Amino acid sequence: MLLAPMPTGANAYIFAVQYQRLVNPVSGAVALGTLPAAATLPAVVVIVAES
Repeated sequence: MLLAPMPTGANAYIFAVQYQRLVNPVSGAVALGTLPAAATLPAVVVIVAES
């Protein structure tokens, strides 16, 4: 349950840089996924802790 709100893994960015493929879109996806995760992860922890 706690893994659902986690941000996109950095491994995708590492592979994109290593192979020089789609670096900008992947970095944007990682950044865009991290922002909502910062808000949703604490909420999910509270919900799970209460049940």
